[in-house]
Amino acid sequence: MPKLKKAPEKTKDEPRMGRPPVSDEARRASLIKVLTTEAERAELEQAASAAGIGISTWVRVAALEKARRGSSS
Repeated sequence: MPKLKKAPEKTKDEPRMGRPPVSDEARRASLIKVLTTEAERAELEQAASAAGIGISTWVRVAALEKARRGSSS
């Protein structure tokens, strides 16, 4: 069996790989659960897909747009 090479040790000065950290103000930590029928979920997934974003992002954006417009409509 061939011997595997050990990965080089990283120093603190080297940049880290992966996603950069998110500031505390921008971090989303609050969870809201929404129950839907299978038909409603399919409709939301289709709208999100057409917009090129995930369903959670689409629902969040749509809800915030509605909330910011006011509750009259």
